[in-house]
Amino acid sequence: MVSASQTPLHIVGRFDDPHTGAERSLPDLADLLRGRRVTHLWSDMPVHPWFAARGVRQLGPAPGGHPVGGGLLVGGVHVQLGRWLEVASPERVTLRYNLPNHQRLFDAIARIRSATGLDPALVFVSQALQLSVGLPGRVEPSLIRLEPFLDLPVAPPRAGPLAVGRVSRDVVEKHDPQDVGLYRMLAARGVRVRLMGASCLQPWLADVSGVDLLPAGAQPVTEFLASLDVFFYRTGSFTEPYGRVVLEAMAAGLPVIAAASGGYAEQMTPGRDGFPVRTQEEALQALQALLHSRELRDRVGRAARLRAQAVHGPQAIEALVRRYLQ
Repeated sequence: MVSASQTPLHIVGRFDDPHTGAERSLPDLADLLRGRRVTHLWSDMPVHPWFAARGVRQLGPAPGGHPVGGGLLVGGVHVQLGRWLEVASPERVTLRYNLPNHQRLFDAIARIRSATGLDPALVFVSQALQLSVGLPGRVEPSLIRLEPFLDLPVAPPRAGPLAVGRVSRDVVEKHDPQDVGLYRMLAARGVRVRLMGASCLQPWLADVSGVDLLPAGAQPVTEFLASLDVFFYRTGSFTEPYGRVVLEAMAAGLPVIAAASGGYAEQMTPGRDGFPVRTQEEALQALQALLHSRELRDRVGRAARLRAQAVHGPQAIEALVRRYLQ
């Protein structure tokens, strides 16, 4: 019997935007498998140069321009399952569910069955996402390499005002409508508000002194997180299935206040290593407590870093890699 490590693994994603967290984990997985299993990265869209440098190629009709045989990992239900799937002839298909759209999931399963004759093994990025659809599969948080974040200082002393901020893609649906008023209030109280991936909020916040609206990718994420004292994260119409930026902030030693509806909330113990909140009142109470106590920021930040390491540290990563070698 041929083991998985003796057959190629083809990973197909949408690699046109380097600020999309769902895709960033896939080249990292390929890097970890290098030397242990032949792995190819494919994109259903024109490849951004950042991903092209990681070895991603665009799917095409020419010979050698699409997966053939081996294992197939479809990086999400947003991936277009075109004609290439009909000629791929995979031995096994794994489908990651990382976008809360059940109809797309059912359509993808039906398309994979029709094109390959195989039932895909389902991987859910959070337990909440699996329970929401009620299908069998395994829960597998997105792969995150924490090394760049672990050297950042926890609760460093500030000469100037304390800073609250967040990182995200630069689209309105990534921001809770309530946050505009909250940011104005913080700025009025002398708190610096730093938002990367928020140029889309200029119509509402461009005139507010003390609020920095940066486009996505304006700074390296580690450098940006090092400028913050508290990480604050809520989304609007978009429900965060996992939210790697939250775990990165936790690894950076930042106390995190985040909407309790996100998949990342499964990795938080309220009040110990984070503050999952459901209402504006809870958000304001958590902000007030953290901004008024360096000791609390230090304690929660250190606990958050330990929790992030437990979920995405070396042992968790090796267990993930072994699953793709079995």
